[in-house]
Amino acid sequence: MLFGINTTYIWLAVAVALALLEMATTSLVSIWFVMGSLFAFGLSFITDSVMAQMVVFIVVSGTALAFTRPLVKKHIHKSTVPTNADMIIGKTALVTQPITADKKGRVTVDGQSWLAQSDVPLAVGEHVIVEKIAGVTLYVSPQTVKIS
Repeated sequence: MLFGINTTYIWLAVAVALALLEMATTSLVSIWFVMGSLFAFGLSFITDSVMAQMVVFIVVSGTALAFTRPLVKKHIHKSTVPTNADMIIGKTALVTQPITADKKGRVTVDGQSWLAQSDVPLAVGEHVIVEKIAGVTLYVSPQTVKIS
């Protein structure tokens, strides 16, 4: 008994509340504590010792967290979501406004004009390769093979 309430009901309520919290989040937050509270719930049928139940809750939760978190992190990919704009990476663009190392210019890719930046100066009419996109700026490099 804890505060006049049977600990069996407390551990069940804790497990349900943590499970609901887990379902409401987009990443694994409380699943390990759900496991701990379920073990403590099971122990509450065997002993009335609140201290023993708390120890089991902490040990099981900590053990589950320590052993499964690295495995889960390995399988959850935190990569960026590609957008339609990412499809132009690697494509050839045409310089329409000159680009210098300290001044952005413009390029046209697939009929759309983009702000562009490069480490080397590029003149109007040069063909470049789109290396990456940051915000609304394309990072381009000179094309080494001439387009005929």
